[in-house]
Amino acid sequence: AMRWPSTAAVAAVASLLPTAAGLFEDEVGQYEWNLQQIGKPVALAYAADASDRIFVASASGAVASVLLKDGTMQWRRMASTNGAVHLLRAANRGLVSVTESGSVQSWKGTTGDLIWQRDYSEPVLDLLLLGPAAKQTVAVLRKGEIEARTMAGKHEWSLTTSQADSGLKAAFWAATASPDDAGTICAINAEADGGSPTSVHVKADTGKVAKTEELPKAVGTGLRRGTFMVVDAFVVTLVKGQLHAAPMCGGGDSSYDLPTGGEFKLSKWQRTGSVFAVSNGATTLIFGIGEKGIKKLRVFEGTAVVGPIFSVHEDETGQPVAVAVTKEDGTQIQLMDPASGNVQPAMFAKGYAAADHGPAELLLMHELRSGEHRTVISAGDHSFAGIQGDKVMWVREEALASIHQAVFYSRSTAATLAERQHKLPQEASQGLAALAAQLTGLPGRLAELVQEPTALVAAFTAWVTPKRARSRKEMKLAPGARAPTSCEELRDFGADKLVIVITASLKLFALEATTSEIVWQKYLGASGQACDAMADCGPTMRLLPSSSAPISELLLMLPAAGGHQVFWIEPLTGKIHRQEALPATASRLASLLPLMPRRHAEPPADGGVQPFLLIDDKRQVYTLPSGSESAQNLVKDSEDRLFHYEVDDASQSVQGFSVKKNGLTRLWNIELGEPVVASAAPEHREYPHVPVYIKGDSTILYKYINTNLLAVATEESGGTSNSTSLNLYILDSVTGHVLHQSHVPGGAKPVHLVACDNFVVMHYQNPKRTRFEITVVELFQAKADDGPWDIIFGGGQLKNQTKSAHHLESPIPLQQTYIFPAGVTAMATTATLKGITPRSIIMALTTEHIFRVGKEMLNPRRPYIATGAAAAVGGKDNKLPSQFAPTKEEFVPPYAPMLPVKAIDTLTHTHSVGQVRGMISSPSGLESTSLVFCYGLDLFFTPVQSAKAYDVLSPGFNYLVLYLSVGIVVVLWAVTSYFASRKALQERWK
Repeated sequence: AMRWPSTAAVAAVASLLPTAAGLFEDEVGQYEWNLQQIGKPVALAYAADASDRIFVASASGAVASVLLKDGTMQWRRMASTNGAVHLLRAANRGLVSVTESGSVQSWKGTTGDLIWQRDYSEPVLDLLLLGPAAKQTVAVLRKGEIEARTMAGKHEWSLTTSQADSGLKAAFWAATASPDDAGTICAINAEADGGSPTSVHVKADTGKVAKTEELPKAVGTGLRRGTFMVVDAFVVTLVKGQLHAAPMCGGGDSSYDLPTGGEFKLSKWQRTGSVFAVSNGATTLIFGIGEKGIKKLRVFEGTAVVGPIFSVHEDETGQPVAVAVTKEDGTQIQLMDPASGNVQPAMFAKGYAAADHGPAELLLMHELRSGEHRTVISAGDHSFAGIQGDKVMWVREEALASIHQAVFYSRSTAATLAERQHKLPQEASQGLAALAAQLTGLPGRLAELVQEPTALVAAFTAWVTPKRARSRKEMKLAPGARAPTSCEELRDFGADKLVIVITASLKLFALEATTSEIVWQKYLGASGQACDAMADCGPTMRLLPSSSAPISELLLMLPAAGGHQVFWIEPLTGKIHRQEALPATASRLASLLPLMPRRHAEPPADGGVQPFLLIDDKRQVYTLPSGSESAQNLVKDSEDRLFHYEVDDASQSVQGFSVKKNGLTRLWNIELGEPVVASAAPEHREYPHVPVYIKGDSTILYKYINTNLLAVATEESGGTSNSTSLNLYILDSVTGHVLHQSHVPGGAKPVHLVACDNFVVMHYQNPKRTRFEITVVELFQAKADDGPWDIIFGGGQLKNQTKSAHHLESPIPLQQTYIFPAGVTAMATTATLKGITPRSIIMALTTEHIFRVGKEMLNPRRPYIATGAAAAVGGKDNKLPSQFAPTKEEFVPPYAPMLPVKAIDTLTHTHSVGQVRGMISSPSGLESTSLVFCYGLDLFFTPVQSAKAYDVLSPGFNYLVLYLSVGIVVVLWAVTSYFASRKALQERWK
């Protein structure tokens, strides 16, 4: 069903608004903010020649330098845009990193400049740094080859398993430097399945095989199962609860039987000598490997992590290792002797606890000359922190680099609900009494100010000039983040909102929209099962309608081993009002339908939580909260207006259902027969819109507004040829009617769709013509113009009404295609309170910029200018119907195939925003201004004014001069009036 808004009379304003002016250089930093991040830490490195910083490699493909004192990022380089960096080694005056895709890169540690890069066709298993610091060699280990290069990237030698005279087996599995001979590499060579493992001794200067030795069969079992790791000069395997350690360069092996109860796993070895750990989540066992084999050193409760200590005393022997455990109220850090297992007194740092950050994962410690220790630790929520002694110095919340979903939440909504709940009759009298008391003391305050004129002027200036209450020092910003210079001013104009996000690590954040400050955070990793941000098992978050939820408006569903967990959360504070587990039979979530009461009906009373229907991919329907009688009544009352659709990639079809209490009833089915590459439903359906467009001659075009629209794009293969094409379908998701179908020859993935109001925009690639293109489709009603009188004076036919989707007439589609010079990773549309301001399409470009294009440029009504032969015949092929053709009084630019990227329409200006995955927008208190938030590896927020700031004064407006001018005019008027009346009186007395 659809409903016409009551704001149709303001449609004329939309046609008079000017086009937007973008961001100029002197406006940078006024309202927007950009938060650059690293991503989930997967490796830490430290170099003695850069003792004030650490180096971090991330799962997002970044390598970065971070200061130890405050966590500020000095530089960041993207080693990979489509994979993680899984190895990072600190070499002499530089770094060497390895990506999952097989790229080895050498970086300059001070500046992050790339020294050399080598791309391999297969993954790199390990990286060894050999030789003295002045002349180091990098040994790159792959399945089929060991290769040596200098730190400058020069190739030294290669040893491949395919060499005829080598006598090697099919694959290399691991390698280490010999502890007895610095010029020898010991590598594990075995069959492709891990069978028949041998130790191959290779000369580091020539790459020649010196000798080979057989390894125990237990090593082959660990290789085959994938449960092995290199610990110093040993290969450690874990098979069926038994640890086994074998020297890779020769010697006797040993084993250790782990205790029963819980599945133990090998913890990542962080170059801590012969010390390593295994854990089952509840208990961590730390072992050392010596002459007598495996020795248990220590047992810790919880998940403990072992990390290296980098000391300033180079001649120190028996260097201890660091052990850290994140507990419920803080982090416990101890230094442990690797020989005996004895530990020093624990340092306990409050402020970095397991309840907020999860279990510890990575650890690195630097010992200062004063004897104090600086510790860097990462945890399960993807954050990492700097701790000096027992004090947490800084925390980087890198979970924000893997946001899965984001929503805006307006504080004004919360204020309305609070007023609705707590409004008391006596508040009015208390307010009047307080006002009377203030007015009584006003003469005394004025008398005090008159005694000192300077104080009077200062007070007047402070009163007439808008004041910003908060200091930036009070804000809890991320390390290196900066608040916009006019953030408080923007907040005064209706941007006082929270951006609530859920991340892949199952951590919930509420960010201050105008500053990036973290208002509250909640780690829910213990309640669910973390997964990749783009996977189907990811969390689901929904902001429920506030009209029927007097307390809770945020709904969160997390994947878990025994079924999904559902949370009703208070958005302002993060307080959990209710938690409920779905039945174990529920699988992946498909749809969520809030149960809204009919108009003028009382909201349900279920302890303040919003009831809703949940549908999984098996088409099972669940009513939550379970056991709620009012929720069951709402389902019964809403059965005639609840619908559900599915875009099924597997069956290449789109299906529609009606939702009943006991399940789904299929209403329609469309077999597409082609792979679905993108789909989109209209954005901002909760906000008003303008249902008409007024042309330059005051005639009206009626937009086809249908909130049940669904746009689906499929890719059609060219058969024997390599060419592809796209098909765009615009459907009614309730009736299944195909409202429009368009064929795009040469179109191919990636495809991005965005729909809003009556238009659909599709960005895609055209490989045949080596370019990107944008197709826009706009739908209008097949309705004649009856004149503006009913709209202006409220005719009976245009009052608010509800119309069934089955009774809507077929729309008239207009379509145009443009050439776009860049690729896109995400798209969204702007939103305003009344929908008067023209829309803008916001695009995240592959060039790491955020770009705005006005809807007036993506307008299928742009007239074609016929030239050449087309002009001779009148250009009838592309001529618009007369009803939709622009008039002379209407400024519609002629059609041009190229859509330019203007510098002033680049919202990020000098900022770079990497790997953007999604965008959201929300209205502000100003009709001219929309708030846009982009998330990916980096975060970016900015207000967007599609038609300039036509309803607000400029930020630099001089309020003092305005008030003084008005005051002077009033005084002059009073004085001249007095003298005029005096003169008139004297004239009469003559």
